[in-house]
Amino acid sequence: MLSHDSTPDLVIYNGAIHTLHAALPRCTALASKHGRIVAIGEDHAVRALAGAGTRQINLAGRTVVPGFNDAHNHMLEVGIKFTRLQVENCASIAALVALVRAQAAITAPGEWIIGEGWNESLFAEARLPTRQDLDAATDQHPVLLKRFFNMDVVNSRALQLAGVTAATPDPAGGRIERAANGEPTGILRASAKLLCRSLLRDPLPAECVSALDAAGQAYLAAGITSVLDPGLRPWEMQAYLLARRSGRLRVRANLMPAWHGFREDETEAQLDARAAELGIFGELGDDWLRLGGLKMAVDGGTTSRTAWMFQPFVGEDHIADFNRINPRDLQRFIARGHGLHWDIGIHAIGDRAHHECALAFAQVLAHSDHQDHRHNLIHAYFASEESLQIMARHQIAAVIQPTFIYYEGDDLFRDVGAQLAHRYKPMRTYLQRGIPVVATSDIPSTVHYNPFVGLYSLVTRKTYKGTRIAPDEAVSRAQALHAYTLAGAWLTREEQHKGPLAPGCLADLCVLDRDYFTCAEEEIKDIRVDLTVLHGAVAYERS
Repeated sequence: MLSHDSTPDLVIYNGAIHTLHAALPRCTALASKHGRIVAIGEDHAVRALAGAGTRQINLAGRTVVPGFNDAHNHMLEVGIKFTRLQVENCASIAALVALVRAQAAITAPGEWIIGEGWNESLFAEARLPTRQDLDAATDQHPVLLKRFFNMDVVNSRALQLAGVTAATPDPAGGRIERAANGEPTGILRASAKLLCRSLLRDPLPAECVSALDAAGQAYLAAGITSVLDPGLRPWEMQAYLLARRSGRLRVRANLMPAWHGFREDETEAQLDARAAELGIFGELGDDWLRLGGLKMAVDGGTTSRTAWMFQPFVGEDHIADFNRINPRDLQRFIARGHGLHWDIGIHAIGDRAHHECALAFAQVLAHSDHQDHRHNLIHAYFASEESLQIMARHQIAAVIQPTFIYYEGDDLFRDVGAQLAHRYKPMRTYLQRGIPVVATSDIPSTVHYNPFVGLYSLVTRKTYKGTRIAPDEAVSRAQALHAYTLAGAWLTREEQHKGPLAPGCLADLCVLDRDYFTCAEEEIKDIRVDLTVLHGAVAYERS
């Protein structure tokens, strides 16, 4: 299949190219010009288009797939995280403390030590860390260590600076964990995180640009060529513009402004003004940087025990209120954004959160003449029968994070019990009901952005310990790959020119070190990217 054009810039050949293009699903060669694919087909036909200035790459039989589109990826936060203490691999509290102690030795007294990514389920001590643990590392620095999601641990110096004592009340939607004597343990859940986080300065614009540069380079090495960064404030969106202007935006980015429930430090009036007074909505931009939908959030997470559930978490006797917005406002907020023609994505993790958000979308859509939307439930852990019917009827997408299956799936049994755990992220059910599914990482709210860990999780439903979570919800390799590539382009309304390796589409692809479709299931998570092509040019090559 050829699309006649002038001499291509790039030709790749002698490969096993999986195009995800219905008219020609497999081919051996591909040509691109000015960042777009101009031909796909067999070697002899495509290579015949090459000229003296065409770069030709012999794939030597290697597998090619479209570039990954991680359509829920906090890239700016990830780049900033790279500059901080990275604690996601700590297998014990002792190891966590050792990293803080080492950092304190090279940090000026009084300066903050910030780390990100710890997960108590990995700790040999089988408990949460405390301020006393961190105090043993340093009493000269305030320390704040972010869990991978919705919980921080801080030391006594940080609590003192924030004015948090035994007499400090829990903030709305949050909890200060306390010892038997009422003293804070150092654990801050949900909105209580802001008590100390509000003392941290925002990164400077130059720091943000460097962060985006570093994260983008890391993503290219994993075959990620596009991201959607959700929940951004104006200064964060400006950082993307500065990165693009300076040539340091390494991957394509779709920006999703923060809206209700996502930023606890902004008022309803400020958020409504952001949506309405711009006078625009999604799709503004170009192939490198675009404006997306609005990001909302209603609850927290399961392993932090801050999700909105129908029943209490295992071992608890009541349902705590960690909701980030008043549920009574859900329908009003959604109607507001929908009426302004924004696509809306809402963080909904608990089974009650999922159900209520689906109902709110249905109530709005049932009374609207505007039906052209790409609304979605982000995370979509546990679907009720009624919410499944709503999502199918109104084509409300499920934006899921299969890496959560791998890295924290075992903790579901601890927190919600086996029955609910085996309803977790029901991708096969979503697809069988005709519900669009988009697979993403949500890094840094998980351990890693590696899409192959996500693909492995969708195909095997296994955790890193080998536990199968909802095994009946496993999907085919083709379905998993579609969710990580073409589905993301659909979510951001770019499906006409992004995703498949087809003439006229963006030339974004990656070359793998083994065949994703035929290798052993257990090898999927170990696949590495040899080469990433972005906009028709080699953007990463493994040495």
